[in-house]
Amino acid sequence: MKISPRYTERQWRAAFAGSENWDAAINIVEDRIRGRWLDPAGRLLRDRHSGFAILVLDCVVLESLWGFMNGKAIPRGREDQVYRDILTGPRFRWTAALSDSFRLFVRNGVVHDAETRNGWLVGRTTPPTVVPQPDKAGGYRLNRTRFHRALQETFGDWIAELRAGDAGLRNKMRNRMNQIVARHAVSLAGGPVM
Repeated sequence: MKISPRYTERQWRAAFAGSENWDAAINIVEDRIRGRWLDPAGRLLRDRHSGFAILVLDCVVLESLWGFMNGKAIPRGREDQVYRDILTGPRFRWTAALSDSFRLFVRNGVVHDAETRNGWLVGRTTPPTVVPQPDKAGGYRLNRTRFHRALQETFGDWIAELRAGDAGLRNKMRNRMNQIVARHAVSLAGGPVM
């Protein structure tokens, strides 16, 4: 089973067969997130009308990244905390209230109904900051290009911490990938892989 564009679940298991090969394990998780979502969203940046597509992919990255950072899937009913943890961080510097509004009116709106809600507008180059700016009508303007870049930087910061040897983050990353592999891997006999 492919767990990323270049790696299989067997290669994931091999990274921990006998000794721990953290470089290989980090490469696999990095390839999963970059190859499936982050890089494809980045290629869409040139397209003038791809803001919603970029944001949908970026929300997948944000949620996946949170899972790897915390070693578990998003707890049901705690989605607000997931977005706060990332969007109030150093690369975004949003308030908790702004994060909640984004999740409700942009993420949920675009994913479920292909629209933003409550006056949120998505721009390609405006506003000039990653922090959404209020407009005169009571909504917000979000720069999807800056949002994507801040998410790339957040992801890069996390990868750097993993490569630097943060044992806690490494174990959480390993736990999360093991959960994914256990839930989705299917053996040749058709049963779950244990």
